[in-house]
Amino acid sequence: MNIWLGLLAAPTAVLATQSIDYALIRLACASGAQWPMHAVSAAAFAFCAFSAWLAYGRWCAERSLGAPAYAPLIARPGFFALMAMIVGALSALIQLAMWFPQWLLPACR
Repeated sequence: MNIWLGLLAAPTAVLATQSIDYALIRLACASGAQWPMHAVSAAAFAFCAFSAWLAYGRWCAERSLGAPAYAPLIARPGFFALMAMIVGALSALIQLAMWFPQWLLPACR
């Protein structure tokens, strides 16, 4: 399960956060409170970082099982764990890059 969080759920969370933030702009302009957008972005960043951390733990567990495996079926779990770690970390970086303009620019501009 921790591999699939990094591979599928983290990029989906980034895309969903972008849609939710666009929907919350009207609320931010009407009330002047930008904290709902920051809360959604922070939760998505935390989720992406957590999924990358889980995948890293799985990759370390698969890597320490013994000698390197060159057979495709034996090497597959370690490869998927590594890819989940990379995709989760990249999703966290993308979420952070999308969150950064919210700190600098007003929502109603």
